[in-house]
Amino acid sequence: MPPSVTTSDDLSPTSPVVEARHLVKRYGDTSVLRDVSLSVAEGTVTTIIGASGSGKSTLLRCMNLLERPQQGSLSIADERIRFTEQGPRSSHTDMPLSRHQLQRLRGKVSMVFQQFNLWPHLTVLGNVSEAPVRVKGISRRKANALAAHYLERVGMAERADAYPAFLSGGQQQRVAIARALAMEPEILLFDEPTSALDPERVNEVLGVIRGLADEGRTMLMVTHEMAFAREVSDQIVFLDRGVVGEAGPPERIFEHSDNERCRRFIAPAA
Repeated sequence: MPPSVTTSDDLSPTSPVVEARHLVKRYGDTSVLRDVSLSVAEGTVTTIIGASGSGKSTLLRCMNLLERPQQGSLSIADERIRFTEQGPRSSHTDMPLSRHQLQRLRGKVSMVFQQFNLWPHLTVLGNVSEAPVRVKGISRRKANALAAHYLERVGMAERADAYPAFLSGGQQQRVAIARALAMEPEILLFDEPTSALDPERVNEVLGVIRGLADEGRTMLMVTHEMAFAREVSDQIVFLDRGVVGEAGPPERIFEHSDNERCRRFIAPAA
């Protein structure tokens, strides 16, 4: 049996827009996620923290099925999926998840990666407008207008005609955030969004994320920026060797954690 999960009773005061239950993810004989459950209320920020190798990025990638768990269930914005060894199945019909369902789910969830993953042959505007055209099927004209709007939102409107090679790391990551926003998702995922940046570029990206949190967007974030996590998060989830070691409001996690490993992990930032 997988180990039990320690969670807080007050994580989601309203109906969760994201709910993971008993997720298990293995690579061969190695269990990366052993039994992970969490809930995220609409309009809140959840930050996942923990040591390297604890399963943080894997958990985040499970949220849009870039990684597919072998066990457990996932509910994201009314899309309910049950995982078995035979693959993901719709909880509504118990049928294998179709390509249409997968595309529909990914239309509700956008992810910002550690590396910016911009297409080098497209301009900034092209990078942001491409996914709405290809995935959502909207017109190029509408997609360009949408891209221009979100580039303005992240402070990159003046570089719309530039190519990624001519941008700093911080600028590229802001374009990547605009690209995620252009899909107009219900949920935003951030996987170590500042880890590939020079120190002087970190604050410009954190400023954009802080603004999105202030707008009341639903976000899940993996980061080692502890002070920032404490500032913007509604809940902190401490992942420890593939299980949730502790979860709760930032004040409790940073000041009154019941988990010894969590206390040791956050001690330098507490």
